[in-house]
Parts: sequence; C-alpha cells; structure tokens
Amino acid sequence: MAEITYSLKCGQLNSEEYYHDVRKFTDEVLSEAESLLMPVIREYISYLKSFNLENIREREEYLLELLSFGVLWSSYAHRSLPVRHAPFITLARMAEWRKKHQRIKPLVDFARGILITLFLLPENSDNQKAPVPTLDQVDHVCNWLEATGEFREQALRFILWRAFWAMKSPEELLEIFSAIDRFTDWFEQRSVEVLGKYTRNVPDFLQRSRKQYRWREDRISCTRSRLEYHLNMVGAELMNRAFRAGFNRIETKAVLVPGCMRAASPEYCQAKRLKEGLRCQGCLPNCRVNQLRIMGEKHGHEIYIIPHASDLSLWSPRPGQPHRGVIASACVTTLVEGGWELKRYNVAAQCVLLDYSGCKKHWGCEGTTTALNVRELKRILNSENLN
Repeated sequence: MAEITYSLKCGQLNSEEYYHDVRKFTDEVLSEAESLLMPVIREYISYLKSFNLENIREREEYLLELLSFGVLWSSYAHRSLPVRHAPFITLARMAEWRKKHQRIKPLVDFARGILITLFLLPENSDNQKAPVPTLDQVDHVCNWLEATGEFREQALRFILWRAFWAMKSPEELLEIFSAIDRFTDWFEQRSVEVLGKYTRNVPDFLQRSRKQYRWREDRISCTRSRLEYHLNMVGAELMNRAFRAGFNRIETKAVLVPGCMRAASPEYCQAKRLKEGLRCQGCLPNCRVNQLRIMGEKHGHEIYIIPHASDLSLWSPRPGQPHRGVIASACVTTLVEGGWELKRYNVAAQCVLLDYSGCKKHWGCEGTTTALNVRELKRILNSENLN
C-alpha cells in the first residue's frame, strides 16, 4: 500500500494504535477547551435557548464548530478576503447540482474547476497571516466557503454563530476571537506532536502535487493542509461522541463505503444500482466490500457503495418507514463534512475513517484499493463505550 498523504496504520498491521491515540488526544482537546472555549459555548447555548433557535446539541458538536472556524479562518481567510467579485451563488448551486445529477457531474466538475481557479483562489496569498475577523469579513468568508462546495455544512453553522457574535460589544468580540485563535494555535502545535506521524506525507505531497490540481474541481479537497487533516481526525471522534446516543437508539443500521474500496474496477463491479447507492452482489471473494457484506448478513446490517459527492438526503427518514442509522466511511478530507450533512438530514450517524486514501480519480492514475478498521466498525455496531 503506497502512502499518498496520510495513513492510520503508520507502518503497523492495523490502525488500532491510531484509534487509541485519537481518542486520548480528543480527551485532551476537551480538557484544554474547558477554560478557553467552553465559557463561550455555554453563552452560545443560552442564546440559542433564549431565542428558541434549535434543539440544544452536545457540547462536543459546538466545540467542533468553533475549532473548525478557527482552523478554516487560519487556512483560508487570507485567500478568500481578497476575492471581491466572484459567482458565489452560482458555484454553490453547481456544488449541489453535482450531487443530485450524477449524469452531468463530469461536466459540472469541469466547469467548477475552471471557475474555482479563476475566481476563488487568487495567487500569491498562501503565506499571508489571517487578520482578526470582523463580522463583515465572517459573512464574506462564509460565502466563499459555501461556494467552494467543500465547506457548505461548516458555513451554515458559522452563520448562526455570527448572529450570536453580532450581539457582543467590540471588546467582547475581540476576546472571543482571541480565545479561538489561541486555541487554534495550541491545537495546531499539539496535534502535530500526537497525530503528526499519521500525516507525515502531507507536506511533501502538497509540494509535489499542487500544480497538477490547478484547474480541477477537487483542488481544495486534495490540497488540504496538515492542520486540516488533524482537525478532521479529531472532528470525526468528536462527532461520533456527539451523535452516539442517537445512533445507538436506532435498530436498523447501514454501512456506507466509497467505491475505492472495491477490488474490481467500476466497469467490472457487478454491484446493483439502487436509489441509495450500489448494493454489492459478491462477485469477488477477496473484495473488501464483499467481505463487509458477508459480515453484515451475519449481524443484520446492510452495506452500500456510495459514489463521491452523492446526495445524502436520500438517507433522510421517510414517513411510514423505519429510521436507519448510518456508519459512513471516507477519507480524512471529506468525512466530517458528510457527517454534518447527514445530521442536517436527521440521520443518526457514526463514522469510520478510511485507513488511507487511494481513489485514482482524486489521488493518482493507478489508484489503491482502500480499507477501514473492521474492529472499529464492529465496536460502533456493538454500541461499545469508546470514550
């Protein structure tokens, strides 16, 4: 297995050590946030209750939102703020079209790749320091994030935080943004110490490959910084903790895996196409999807192959039908966004990261058949206490 950007196995036989490390580090993140960010989160929860804006969620989810804001602001504010004239709405709509209309997806992706490079990613801005946010700048960056198609769910959540921040005085706002910035700086340094061995190839990959993604729709997804990898690793764990109780209450479960896990190429795979995705027919005994299908038949859950950028609203509960819990698997750069999208559609979800990336469409001409940690999958399905 060639390590392209990250590997949860890190030279080991499996990724068990990674799951031990990420759970321990997530505990540390929660502890560190107690003094810096939890006071802000408690105020935000009171604000939501006062105006009856939403059903109150778990604190891990709110923490992930603030940490995501800090990381994305640090990573993209200096690139997005100079963009004054861009087809934000058109690009955001095109990102939705590619999910709902798979037949025209290649054409949409081609057009979006050109527009993203021309309008959203100005040159010579990578090394600039992101400024302390103003509310107008937050609005602008949220529009930019949604237009990329990679951060729509985060942008939706930042908008509600922005409404809360608008009620603060300039001094209070500066204090909040300073706390987020300090926490983000701590997270960046500490995450390299704890998780850096799993992402050691990311800097070299970015140095070698940045030019080849210049006009591509997946440019942002495939050129994420090391900090964003670490955010999504911890984010997946925070999200699992926040959603676990709701997931455990659902009896019917389904596991969603990406097409890059198949042993056969898409042309030869005999999976049956259904509304929700592709259902494995067991054409190759050594196929990892087929092995998961056999396990699912024994334990009472279904396996679906889900193409990248699929319409996850198809998993939303339907009147008169039983709710289905979903365990989704994808690579580090896309999983958290998908988890939040499932939450928006009222789907009880958990996630298991792919042990490494390998899709030839995004990562290279040859491609590598991907895998996940089956032990971790079983732990989630068996409702084990993983914290």
